[in-house]
Amino acid sequence: MREFFKKQPSVARGRGRLGEPWFPRVVLCLALLPSLAACAKFSQDVKIDPVHAEQNIGDENAEDYTSEFGSSYEIGTPSTRAATNSALFLGAELREHPYDAPSGVSYGSLFAAHTALNSADLPIASTDTSATTQWDAGWTGRGVKVAILDGFTDNDRIDSHGDYVSLVVNSVAPEATLEMRNFDFVMSSAFDNWVDFDANAFHIVNNSFGAARFNHLTNEENTAFDADVASAVAGGYRTTGPATYSDRMLFVFSAGNSGALCPDRRIQECSFDAAVVYRQRANGLADKDAVIWVGALNDAGTDIATYSHTAGDMKNDFIVAHDDVLSAGDAAGTSFAAPRVTGAAALVRHKFPFLDGRQLKTLLLETATDIGAAGIDEVFGHGKLDLANALSPQGELAAE
Repeated sequence: MREFFKKQPSVARGRGRLGEPWFPRVVLCLALLPSLAACAKFSQDVKIDPVHAEQNIGDENAEDYTSEFGSSYEIGTPSTRAATNSALFLGAELREHPYDAPSGVSYGSLFAAHTALNSADLPIASTDTSATTQWDAGWTGRGVKVAILDGFTDNDRIDSHGDYVSLVVNSVAPEATLEMRNFDFVMSSAFDNWVDFDANAFHIVNNSFGAARFNHLTNEENTAFDADVASAVAGGYRTTGPATYSDRMLFVFSAGNSGALCPDRRIQECSFDAAVVYRQRANGLADKDAVIWVGALNDAGTDIATYSHTAGDMKNDFIVAHDDVLSAGDAAGTSFAAPRVTGAAALVRHKFPFLDGRQLKTLLLETATDIGAAGIDEVFGHGKLDLANALSPQGELAAE
């Protein structure tokens, strides 16, 4: 049973502060959907708030790889392709009644837009990730709880940024249980939501937002970016907030869309959170949570998209994927690359339900297809998401 949109209590949208000085407003890196959406590219504001500086798994007949791989590789219970197909496009129930509204608007127009652009029956993320092969083997994300923290509109239509991000997750992991959660883009609110997700076993979280040095809509530079980063580092700001989460949590973030504007496209020079993490690591502060940043590839190719930030010195936490939503060329933005990785994480956890967040991160990154310079590089990080490889592990997994 999918969980529907929950409107959260509003939080004051004034500029947040992390120590001194006050932080200026910065841009949320969202994406453009020219073919699917009638609206234009848009952005949101992110504020930093100084105050906030088990499911049933498998059965006795399930295949067990314990002797070969260790207990982390005990195999879950596969699903069926028929169940998978019925859950696509967010499933019939949500298609007919978006957000559980009394008189929802059908997804019919959305599906018609897809079929008009692409005669195939499946969304493009289902095929460009090769997820369909995994569905045939029974790995569909069934029973895995995934949270999507994003911007949604409670208008009974599938037209918001969060709706499209959710469609991509669903296109890869159709039977994952989705929590589609609206928030106000104040970071203290994100921290509160992440705590709630953890408490309710939504342990894989997609976050297609972030603050950047450049506004990719206006080309304006945040001239206080470096000072803001320095203040955050000095104040001990954490990307995932002050809470302590269970070891099951995996946070997936979009890399950001101002690569064409930022002179140094490397994510730690262009994206606020990556910049803070990079500098904290340099100061000897260890990461406490499993975080992946996802860059975007150009359509149907293996070059980094012109707008995407690159891996840079965060290459050990970075992976890339494509970024269309339903059909070829219908979208652009790392916002839609990230949910491919989120969906992939749900499939991997369906097959290997005992992997913790760090093991899940390690498996997704280390099984990626190497593209660009040999090995882990400063453009693509670990390379392109490779679901088939991630679901066919060799040897015992050990997260650093």
